[in-house]
Amino acid sequence: MTHRIIVQAIAETIRSRYVFANTAERVASHLLQQMDSGAYDTTDATALATRLTDDLRQASGDLHLRVRHAAEPHVPETPGDTVREQNDRAEHCRKMGFGIASVHRLDDDIAVIDIRELVEPELSRSAFETALTSVADASALVIDLRRCVGGDPSTVGLICAHLLDHRTQLSSMVPRSAPEEHFWADPTPYPHRFGGKKPLYIAVAKFTFSGAEMLAYDLQAMGRAVVVGETTGGGAHGCLFHWPSPHFSLLLAEARPVNPITADNWERVGVTPDVPCSEEDALRVAAASALRAAK
Repeated sequence: MTHRIIVQAIAETIRSRYVFANTAERVASHLLQQMDSGAYDTTDATALATRLTDDLRQASGDLHLRVRHAAEPHVPETPGDTVREQNDRAEHCRKMGFGIASVHRLDDDIAVIDIRELVEPELSRSAFETALTSVADASALVIDLRRCVGGDPSTVGLICAHLLDHRTQLSSMVPRSAPEEHFWADPTPYPHRFGGKKPLYIAVAKFTFSGAEMLAYDLQAMGRAVVVGETTGGGAHGCLFHWPSPHFSLLLAEARPVNPITADNWERVGVTPDVPCSEEDALRVAAASALRAAK
């Protein structure tokens, strides 16, 4: 498949599916103009993916948009399976602990969960339930999202279910031309949980992005968590993967979140911390604040 066909396929997918129709038309037209000008005339597939990513983000302002090249052709793990970026998605997630880097206790019974990716619940549910149940009796909890790339809104709901006492609506996802999808945190299945009353702090950084921002934003909006660190990356839109060719993936924003409290989201502005500090200091400050709150 020639690069010209790949660019045309990407442009058409954006035009038909990107969350905002006006932006979609502008971005698609920009890609085709760049193609006609020779901007994508390269034999280096990785360089092409990088150039396309740069142009997509510059034309849209949406940091979610991304094109990647893979040497191995994409094949879904099972026929009809949800399209993911890795051929071996399940094995990939297993090797990285299903997104959980560590769970540990500090002095004075402060628990810390370091989350790097909110892996989809069909793969990660057991790991997250085990981790969250293990900290249920802690005096206070810090969730470290400083290196979290984001992930699935359903996993946000799974985590929040352990941190609340009542069924609570989280941010909904509103597609361009389809019914919105509602996400809820339901504590009912988890009688042994951290709950909604003990001190909860979330450490964030500029790197914190997408679904990780949803977790921080929603808990902050409902007054359940204190956010500590830097203003986050500002990527709110819900995304799906598309494959314009077996070797090129397109991550495309197809829905916008709407929080039921703020009637807004964190796109381009990020989550503003309640306690601003550097990324390097965020965990220490959050832990110290959690300890004071617990006492």
